[in-house]
Amino acid sequence: MNYFGLFAKHHIAMLYDWLTELGELFVWVEYPRVGAGREFLVRSLEDLRDLMSRQTLGEIEIYIFRAIIFPIRGNDYLALLQRALREIPEGQYYRIVALPPHTRESMYLSPHQCECLADGQGHDELRRDIANLEPGREIAIGVHPFDPPYEEFEQFYGRSVEQLFIKVSIEVRRNLDWYDEYSKNPAKYQDAIRRWFAPPRPD
Repeated sequence: MNYFGLFAKHHIAMLYDWLTELGELFVWVEYPRVGAGREFLVRSLEDLRDLMSRQTLGEIEIYIFRAIIFPIRGNDYLALLQRALREIPEGQYYRIVALPPHTRESMYLSPHQCECLADGQGHDELRRDIANLEPGREIAIGVHPFDPPYEEFEQFYGRSVEQLFIKVSIEVRRNLDWYDEYSKNPAKYQDAIRRWFAPPRPD
């Protein structure tokens, strides 16, 4: 199925502005029939289009978040741990990931996919997980949108976090189909929309 064709011009315009603001977008793709999901990071509309073109299952749920997910980043594990202990409340769920692009190849990782290195709940588990990581890797730590209640997730990020949601089953559902900024100034997004809907390049 042509999943990137599910995105309307208003979606492309909104995501263009989100990317301009943040430089990246976190994408969670849920596969209901297999009871699993994967987390991805895209840094351009071209990345997102490529990610959508790689989806082949008949039923998926796509969530795109307007926030820097896993914002505690670097390779100084001691400094990262101290920051995480300050910013992630005791008892809260957390995840530690390696962000794409990856410096090592893996048959288990698809393009744009985040590699989950550890997850848990509470400061004691966080200390143990960081201590057990392979030294020197670039890692990112934060609260996943779907681990705690969404209100707690937003509390960690300090604000309301917008998201675009698209569900494909027997019917297609979207939570947003209108973006005011596109209606006011469609010319601003003309090039981004043209690239999104262009025919795919031959392999």
